[in-house]
Amino acid sequence: MEKTELNKRCVELYNHPRVRNMMWNARMFWDFGRKLNPTNEELTTPRVDLCELEVMLSAAAWSESQCAADLNSRNPGRADFIRRAVQSGQRPVLARVA
Repeated sequence: MEKTELNKRCVELYNHPRVRNMMWNARMFWDFGRKLNPTNEELTTPRVDLCELEVMLSAAAWSESQCAADLNSRNPGRADFIRRAVQSGQRPVLARVA
């Protein structure tokens, strides 16, 4: 999946009601300057690996991840770890953007 398309999916997942209930601040995942309440269009510069973020947000939204297989092929077991952590109520530390 292309980076801009993946970022768009992450923003959509971030706005899912189940994910919003987690009370995660967008600043943990995206850079958007000093603004307090960014719009969806301003969430374009990721701070973390988008594939890991998509897996985490998908698990929180109870939806199927589109990046889990790719992430597990790059880093065996990583997507499974992220999914289990979210399901047990934790927020795993995600890899920074390289």
